[in-house]
Amino acid sequence: MVERGGNLRRKQRVWLHVEGDNTPSYDAYGYIIAPDRTGTLIPDMKLFLDTAKANNILVIFVLWNGALLRNQNSVNLFWDNSKLQSYIDKALTPMVKALAGHPALGAWEIINEPEGLVYNNKPDANSCFNTVPIANSGAGWDGKWIPMKQIQAFINWQAAAIKVADPGALVTVGTWSQYSQTDAFSDTPGGKSLGKLDFYQIHTYATFSASAPFKILASNYGLNKPLVIGEFSSSCSGGMTIQQMYNYAYSNRYQGAWGWQYAGGYCSDSRATQDLGMQQLKGKNTTSGLVNFPII
Repeated sequence: MVERGGNLRRKQRVWLHVEGDNTPSYDAYGYIIAPDRTGTLIPDMKLFLDTAKANNILVIFVLWNGALLRNQNSVNLFWDNSKLQSYIDKALTPMVKALAGHPALGAWEIINEPEGLVYNNKPDANSCFNTVPIANSGAGWDGKWIPMKQIQAFINWQAAAIKVADPGALVTVGTWSQYSQTDAFSDTPGGKSLGKLDFYQIHTYATFSASAPFKILASNYGLNKPLVIGEFSSSCSGGMTIQQMYNYAYSNRYQGAWGWQYAGGYCSDSRATQDLGMQQLKGKNTTSGLVNFPII
């Protein structure tokens, strides 16, 4: 990224706990007792951020992965508030406090694609929790059947804890598709008024529908906060080149375009391909897609 970026401000989205197999540290009853078993996670994160700062890179730490979550201890955090609170007290808050104010820390992402875990056909009188409309959308592919109310509370509690530990931190969630996001009911299930998102993030792949990010202006979604295209690739793009995708995101006023993924794999572009895309934005600093933030 350093070699290819030139004067471009780059971003790296780094998955932290993923499914929870190595971090955080669980006890025999499924409560979190520390960020990790060896006491090295926070120092490693700090070193990572220091290196990122030296190379003009912003880092987004992704705490959890909702696209695939097989560790039952991690699944239980959605169902047991005392276990979720143990994670907040023993792992999340210490991490956030230790890294607060670091200029290379771009944001905390609570969870990647939580829609993978959702109970996708569960009626509720509150439309915020009613998932009947997404019954045939593909949501719930991981088969965990967690009600939307629990997922929202899971996000709300952690977002609030981050804001308490570091009021200047930014918080987001990586959504699997272009369904609109809003804070209108954000503290309803969790009850914590600070537990709101600072910017929205949409993932998009395959043949794009008429409402997909690469078909419309960012403003067409009617959202009240910045919007980032958080995952995409030309290998699963319906025919767009990587150069076209980055240019489209920039010209249509999205506040970020984060290609998937530098580690390779299914529906991922090679590093060389992603580099070609990022180079399309080199030297551009007009109002299209411009995001202001302090560099310390």
